[in-house]
Amino acid sequence: MPELSRPLPHEDRLVLLPKNPGQYFIFWQFSEGRADSFHAASFAPEIELRLYYADDRSPAAVHKAQWQAGSAYLPVPERGGNCEAVLYALRGGAWEKLLESNQAAAPAAAGLAEERAYASLEFHKKVLS
Repeated sequence: MPELSRPLPHEDRLVLLPKNPGQYFIFWQFSEGRADSFHAASFAPEIELRLYYADDRSPAAVHKAQWQAGSAYLPVPERGGNCEAVLYALRGGAWEKLLESNQAAAPAAAGLAEERAYASLEFHKKVLS
């Protein structure tokens, strides 16, 4: 079966999406020119995704991946709130910022323990009978 191929986008992109209450999904795509830079070893093959809190730009998490991976899951930081991702690549021994994502709100958990313990009146009637 021949390998499926898609044309590369004209611009690089990095997207941060809430996945579930415990994870963010990060997706990146490089343009043909940027991909050629990785193929030519202008950049090291490993990239670094850094998650920052949007309100004060303080670091929240770091994740390393291969540039061709195209996506990763990162745990939502303890503090929650709005975050954004920044993608860095290693060139000549120094990390170079390549892309910044959109801001995304950390997925909320199912609420407080009291709210998760809610049950309908019908449920209580069945339990008590």
